[in-house]
Amino acid sequence: MAKEIDVYIEGLNPLLADLRKLGKVANKELRDASKVIANRHMVPAWKDAALKAGGGWGEILANDIRAGSDRLPKVMIGKNKKVTRGGASSNMLRWPTDTGDKDGKKWGKNNTRVGSPAPFEKTNWIAKARAYQKPALQEWGEAVDRVVRKWPVM
Repeated sequence: MAKEIDVYIEGLNPLLADLRKLGKVANKELRDASKVIANRHMVPAWKDAALKAGGGWGEILANDIRAGSDRLPKVMIGKNKKVTRGGASSNMLRWPTDTGDKDGKKWGKNNTRVGSPAPFEKTNWIAKARAYQKPALQEWGEAVDRVVRKWPVM
């Protein structure tokens, strides 16, 4: 699965490489702090956006939003479990509910249409979940500083 990041942080990749030098215990501490940050700031923002702007699928999407474990605060949206009578999972609903895929169908081989016939209203709900960024990044920066002070590289 591809990783997506909502914000550009200059110098993030070198920082993460340097943090690897701190060892497993320090990185676990940073993962734990990042998960707390995600649960405090990100999960509520994403759930709120799904419920308020996710259209008819908002509640299903909100139910499958949770924090993940990583050195950066991480939110996972959707699961593979079937949640609709037609057999769609919340992973399958995430993108078209945001972009408004009109008929869910794509062109396949020999110009035949493939995919679900269910229409989706364009809600742009994903863009409405970004209010958490400043407080989450501030708190994450403080967590990194704590870990670096506690676990200096020798």
